[in-house]
Amino acid sequence: MVQVDRREDGRHDKTRLAVRPMRTVRPADLEQHYVNPRAVLRDRAAKGEVHKIAYGTYVAVPDDAPDQARWRPGLEAAAAAVATAIFGDRVAVLMGMTAARLLGAAPRARGHATVAAPRRHRDVPLTDRRDAVIHFVHRDMDAVDTQPVATELGVTLITTPEQTLVDLARDRTLNKADQHAAMLALARNVDWDRVAALAAKQRGRTVAEPVLARVRREVQQ
Repeated sequence: MVQVDRREDGRHDKTRLAVRPMRTVRPADLEQHYVNPRAVLRDRAAKGEVHKIAYGTYVAVPDDAPDQARWRPGLEAAAAAVATAIFGDRVAVLMGMTAARLLGAAPRARGHATVAAPRRHRDVPLTDRRDAVIHFVHRDMDAVDTQPVATELGVTLITTPEQTLVDLARDRTLNKADQHAAMLALARNVDWDRVAALAAKQRGRTVAEPVLARVRREVQQ
């Protein structure tokens, strides 16, 4: 049996979940309110009030979702929610091709999201879609250039166009065609002085700078 704190009714409970950062909750977050928070979240998921995105991680379903039972967040929003659950509100930052997608410089997600984080963390597979994984990259967060962006779950941080361009330039794991297309899209509207400054002071300079120079020449032709 699910034992509920009688001071809280369903309406207040739903509101409490919805106002959490990125609408994200884990069983440990509800231990002061419920005897068995895992059972409570399973019950809420069955009712379409929350949606499980990863092991032990749920998000409150938006009230305006057309089909609450089948709704799920986009990959980028899900990655931000998982990162929020692990590191806290606006601590980790969406980066690389994940940021490029939110900046409109890359096509739809293909099941892999990358997050800059203040410490190492294992990859987290999403449970609501096939072969989707959140990959965490340990970064000096004070050195990462970021900006806020709105998602269907709330506001999160992503790398700026300039930082994203630098990150893509030094990433040797990406599909070359996708990488080049995203870089060209970003390169047409960035502050190149800012790009140069970021590349000069961050790791991977010797890899990034020649790539950035080629892309800059290409867009300025």
